[in-house]
Amino acid sequence: MVENKQQKDWGTSYGEMVWKEFAKSKFTLCWLGFIILLFLLAIFAPFLANDKPFVIKIDGQLHWPIFKALTASDYSILLAAIVALVQFLLVLRNRRSVDPSIRSGVLWRQITISVFIVLVGVILLFIFIPRRLDATDYKSMVASGKATGAVFAPVPYGFGRTDLKVREQPPNRQHWLGTDDVGSDVLCRLIHGSRISLSVGFVAVGISSIIGIIIGAILGYSGGKTDFLGMRLVEIMMAVPVFFLIITIVAFFPRSLFNIMLIIGLTTWTDDARFVRAEFFKLRRQDFVQAAVSLGLPLRSILFRHMLPNAIAPVLVNASFGIAGAIFIEAALSFLGFGVAPPTPSWGQILSLGVSTTGRFLWWLTLFPGLAIFFTVLAYNLVGETLRDAIDPRLRESV
Repeated sequence: MVENKQQKDWGTSYGEMVWKEFAKSKFTLCWLGFIILLFLLAIFAPFLANDKPFVIKIDGQLHWPIFKALTASDYSILLAAIVALVQFLLVLRNRRSVDPSIRSGVLWRQITISVFIVLVGVILLFIFIPRRLDATDYKSMVASGKATGAVFAPVPYGFGRTDLKVREQPPNRQHWLGTDDVGSDVLCRLIHGSRISLSVGFVAVGISSIIGIIIGAILGYSGGKTDFLGMRLVEIMMAVPVFFLIITIVAFFPRSLFNIMLIIGLTTWTDDARFVRAEFFKLRRQDFVQAAVSLGLPLRSILFRHMLPNAIAPVLVNASFGIAGAIFIEAALSFLGFGVAPPTPSWGQILSLGVSTTGRFLWWLTLFPGLAIFFTVLAYNLVGETLRDAIDPRLRESV
């Protein structure tokens, strides 16, 4: 029985074994589905919550306002999602390759091409697609009979549209999660706010992971004085209260989403550096590394082509926790007024409106964004813990 199982596992890749262990927890799979749902909300936010109709007939002619109102950022997110989907399908197609080295080379080539396509596409979109501002009130046109046949999004409100007539209303039939202090729909702002939270989480963690991997690889491979001085730098960064440092830095720069992502990424790389350093300490004396050194391969190839793939697992696990932490930091900054500037929506910004200027407690502005932050952070933490158990062979059940 054991021999049959071993023969069956010989044709299974490491990634497939990790996924098999990960999928044993149905509870965590539900939270992974929740994360996927958040991704879909962020990608298709303009099509789920928008006061611009998909199609409308004005003076006998059909118009498509929602597509004309999409910005370069909206198209960039759609482009990145399409490339990621194609990348995922190609990985599934090539996962059965017999030669692991060929499969690894194909994977890195696909990633490189995908990143190049996304970067070029985003640059071209921001150059050739100007920012459009359509202030037309299409609902009033339909109500007055000037337009017909309008098809609106499921949540027919814009996150920047204000209406003081319906300000601070609790959940009702028109506004399912109520309105804020300027009459904006809370559900619409929550949907669009998911973009801010997820983009901050992934971009900030991407920056911190790159910095941590480079520093950790150099320290772990070099050792000696380089490692000693480098670890003193890491310890100094770890001793500084990161959140207060971020608040101090943000206070001196304009309120920008890019600044927040960059600052979080530049101040949260220490854990990745320590993990990679520890793994490289174990790997640098192994035979395949010594063989690469004896062949005269360049240091860059030894570190990032031969050693890093064998040391990346702790970084992937820590990235899941890092995304949750970055989302929480961004929400806290927005709550304190250091986040993105209105009318750009953010969950922390909505949460800060729970108490109005008159001292009235608006429970729906506290409950719904609070639950969104709580469940998102919880989902990433649970997925990270299960992924850690699946990656570490010592935590698996013995056969």
